[in-house]
Amino acid sequence: MIRSLLIFFIVYGFSFSESKAQQKLYVETFEQSAEPLLREVKDQYNMGQIKGGRYHWEYSGTVPHAITYYCNRLNSKRDFTYEVRLKSFMTGSEYGLVWGGKSPQNAHYFLIKGRKYSICTINNGQVQCEVNQKAGKVRVDYNVLRITKDNQSIRYYINDNLVYTGQALDLTGKAFGIALWGAGSLQADDFIITGTGLPVNLVKELEYVEPPVHMSTAINSPYEEMTPVITPNGKGIYFSRRFDPGNKGGARDLQDVYFSSLGENGWSEAQNLGAPINNSGPNAVFSVSPDGNTLLLMNTYAPDGNQKGMGLSISHRTAKGWTMPEDVKMRSFYNKSFYNEYFLSNDGKEILLAVNRDDTHGSRDLYVSFSEGNGIWSAPKNLGSNINSPGTELSPFLAADGKTLYFSSNGHPGYGRNDIFMSRRLDDSWVNWSQPTNLGEPINSPGTDAYYSVPAAGDYAYYVSNDGGIGRNDIYKIALPTPVKPEPVVLVYGKVLNSKTSDPISTGITYHDFKSDREIGVAQSDPQVGYYEIVLPINQVYSFFAEKRGFYSVQDRLDLSGITSYQEIERNLYLTPIEAGQTVKMNNVLFYQSKAQLIPTSYPELDKLARMMKENPMVKIQLEGHTDNVGDRFKNRKLSEERVDAVKQYLIKRGVEQERINGIGYGGSKPIADNSKELTRRLNRRVEFKILEY
Repeated sequence: MIRSLLIFFIVYGFSFSESKAQQKLYVETFEQSAEPLLREVKDQYNMGQIKGGRYHWEYSGTVPHAITYYCNRLNSKRDFTYEVRLKSFMTGSEYGLVWGGKSPQNAHYFLIKGRKYSICTINNGQVQCEVNQKAGKVRVDYNVLRITKDNQSIRYYINDNLVYTGQALDLTGKAFGIALWGAGSLQADDFIITGTGLPVNLVKELEYVEPPVHMSTAINSPYEEMTPVITPNGKGIYFSRRFDPGNKGGARDLQDVYFSSLGENGWSEAQNLGAPINNSGPNAVFSVSPDGNTLLLMNTYAPDGNQKGMGLSISHRTAKGWTMPEDVKMRSFYNKSFYNEYFLSNDGKEILLAVNRDDTHGSRDLYVSFSEGNGIWSAPKNLGSNINSPGTELSPFLAADGKTLYFSSNGHPGYGRNDIFMSRRLDDSWVNWSQPTNLGEPINSPGTDAYYSVPAAGDYAYYVSNDGGIGRNDIYKIALPTPVKPEPVVLVYGKVLNSKTSDPISTGITYHDFKSDREIGVAQSDPQVGYYEIVLPINQVYSFFAEKRGFYSVQDRLDLSGITSYQEIERNLYLTPIEAGQTVKMNNVLFYQSKAQLIPTSYPELDKLARMMKENPMVKIQLEGHTDNVGDRFKNRKLSEERVDAVKQYLIKRGVEQERINGIGYGGSKPIADNSKELTRRLNRRVEFKILEY
């Protein structure tokens, strides 16, 4: 059985074009490298560190193990050469190269032990060693192992001596590194991979006008900042900080969640979010809902607030603070990787995952899970091979438009260890995506670039990079050029208010596609001031409303079909107490022009009125019809009466007793807006109802 293959990957920032000429794509001597090919690692079985210009690795496990990096710029279909200078310090340990790997169960190995060498392949976990014979060229100190792919042959060299030639092997991936098959200790130096580079897929005419901005010291610290999540309105940022002595877990290799808000004087000093979000384990916010009242969190929580285990959980804001995070209930959820990231879409309908599962293409893939209602989520669905590579995909971020996906990968050609890419969803299958495009320099550097977040405006991107800065990782922002911006959206904000008293109300808000009445998303108003925010894609007409027991919710309608750029629109939502004397305007009850025939989009609001009356059998109402003042006033009055009767008949068909409904038509005698302009005149064409008895 093979222990997990730790894939540590790096690509240096050279630029190559597709050609037959081989070039040194990856070179590492571990002497003055800011971004070494093999990262330092420390866990139960491994101690890997760079000292004295070499990589030192001690492994105490008993099964085959490897440390690798992923060569995302290497065209492995062309000829290439890979070599490493190695020295083992434990007699009898088997050590050497691992190459062309996709996973622990799918890789090739070139190993030496004593004076013998082995050439082994692991295919779906099955080990096969075709060669195991005396090498005769192995030294007692350092040995240079090299494999060369040349046309249809693979040649194996020890200290420049050809020891074996075989048929070219199929490569399942681009992971290259060093291996120990049992407990041992070795030093590595002079990593060299020569071959043909793959071109980076860039958006045409991509130009960043401004350089990246290093976020202020109110956010960045000498420690390590991770996973920035900008709120959709761009006025707040959540992030994790590791190694800070002020963390709940202390200055260990764990992280706490911090928050900073943007004011007139810039970003506030970041504050530790405290319990229950932070505990003694690793903590991170992966998403914040547009209303700011829901957080998607890393890991799961025990009832006492301590970390329960891996997975994901959700917390909601209340008047007393954040609730104890609860597990997200997802069908068939499992993750075979130690690492994971998640993202909750703005509409609250989808969760994206970066995990390892049975159908994963590489180390980790991106998946989507759909809300089934009642807190249940569907089994994760792989986003497909256009997004997922044989490498590692991580830190997914779905923009507010619900289509534009940003993610970090070392599997698509890029500039560094991990690059950030963009792809757009082409249909509702969630497996049909545009070819991922690299966001280019300076967002992508020779280091690790990941954890990308964009506010609803789509103007700036916030991301993590270890290229410079004051800590191990720092948070940067950069103005986005148009080709890599998400599609425009509208941020709708306002308060949920009692229509009688104007007091704020904390409650849920639902928004629908106006034509189909399909639910698009949900939000929650602030528990203290009733403030809400929702983000809506353009080119649609929406209805949205708040609901609370004891109140009648007034539907509002918002037409975004003519909008072409980001906008912010203020709309207060009113809840009318169900009590005698209250009058409610039904915004979405509409008629064909000059007729008393209901337009079908009126049905959902009338159905809601019918439900309220059946749930409150003592309620009696008076329907009141109004028109504008254009035309004959007697005809207008008659039209208003006929429209009232049409609404009454609809309610009767929905089970409301006839004697509970009165009706009157006022024509154009009670305007609520200016009749001289069409834009305001249409507000006078309305149907209202007054609660007579309750």
